[in-house]
Amino acid sequence: MTITNQKQAVNLRIIKSLALLFLIIFIGLLYFANVLRDGAFGFTRDHIAVFTIILVVLFFLLNYVRDHQYIYYSDTGDKFILRYFSLRPMAERKNAIEFNKGELYNYEITRSLHRLNKKLVIYRKTARGVAKYPPVSLTALSKSDLEKIMASMHRILIANRSAK
Repeated sequence: MTITNQKQAVNLRIIKSLALLFLIIFIGLLYFANVLRDGAFGFTRDHIAVFTIILVVLFFLLNYVRDHQYIYYSDTGDKFILRYFSLRPMAERKNAIEFNKGELYNYEITRSLHRLNKKLVIYRKTARGVAKYPPVSLTALSKSDLEKIMASMHRILIANRSAK
C-alpha cells in the first residue's frame, strides 16, 4: 500500500500564497486606490489594515506551529518506506526512513497543541538495540490516510510478533 499527501501539500502551498497575495492586494487597494478612505463599521482605514495583517500573520503562525509535512508512505514488498519533508518556508531538507519490515519494533502517534498536531514516532530493532527515529508530523494527512497508515503499521507489528 502506498499513501501520499501530495495533493494536500500542493493545496496548502497554494492557500498560503493566496493569503499573502490577498494581503498585498488588499493593503494596496486600501492605501493607494483609496478604498475605504473614511473607514467602515466605525474603524479607520489604519485599524482595518492592522486587523487584516494580524489575521494573516496568525494564519501563517498557526501553519508554522502545526508543521505540515509532505508524506510518502509505502509498505509494499519487504521494505517499510517513509519519506517526508516540511512544508515550512525555506525548509529544504528531505528525510527518509527505510528498512526491512521485520525490523519494526514499535510505533506511536503523539498529539500536542490540544490535539492539533499528530506525530509518528517509529522504533526499529538494530544490532545495538532499539533505535528511535525523530517524530514525523502527520498533521497534513487526511483522517482516512492516517488510519490506513496506523492499520498498516499495526499489521506489520502483528506479523513481526507472530514470526518470533
